[in-house]
Amino acid sequence: MNRHFSILLLLVNLFFSASCFSHQYNLTFNRPQSTPQADYALELLKLAYADIGFKIHIIDFSHQNALLAANNGVLDGQLGRDASIEENYENLIRVDYELFKFDLVLYKNCLPNSLEQLDSVAIVDGYPVQEHYLASTQFAGNIIKVKSMNTQLNLLAQKKVQGALMINFIMQNNELPSPQGCFVKEVLSTYPLYHYLNKRNENLVEKLKTSLINLANNGTVYALRAKYGLSF
Repeated sequence: MNRHFSILLLLVNLFFSASCFSHQYNLTFNRPQSTPQADYALELLKLAYADIGFKIHIIDFSHQNALLAANNGVLDGQLGRDASIEENYENLIRVDYELFKFDLVLYKNCLPNSLEQLDSVAIVDGYPVQEHYLASTQFAGNIIKVKSMNTQLNLLAQKKVQGALMINFIMQNNELPSPQGCFVKEVLSTYPLYHYLNKRNENLVEKLKTSLINLANNGTVYALRAKYGLSF
């Protein structure tokens, strides 16, 4: 009787140990700004992770510090970033599947009429693509880093800067004030967005890529794009 009880107790312990172990299959990422594009990418990634037996845990975290935290392993990666981060955040590995594309937009005074002629531009800290683009054009003016698009536009309206670099899908989904006077928007470049994992999760990269491709092939990606009203 004692032997049977011991075996039963062992089985119960194994069951609960397995249950506890299964809850360890969580990866933690910072919460993205809510836009149709970001919400689409998050839902798609949740499905891809579930397909390989993992769950995504989303926490509130400073956007300005999120890349460094992901690179250092405090976060498990980044839900969506462009390839410009790869130069300075070598611990982040790309899942080579395009989540969507976005435009880098210059919002500026009508005159002067080109980026190279501007004395100053405002960018939002935490989006390396903006600095990366300016460096690629050898922009010689002043670069003012701010924390929000509202601040960018306020500086533009007050003529404290001559231009602002913005990411179009964030612009489209926010109630942004419109500066008075003559202003124009110019698309500077288009970039694909990818999911990134810290190198400690490198074993998941190819599995996730395969899962995402399968979700595209079975129509799930198309259905999610329709759900969020996206046409890219």
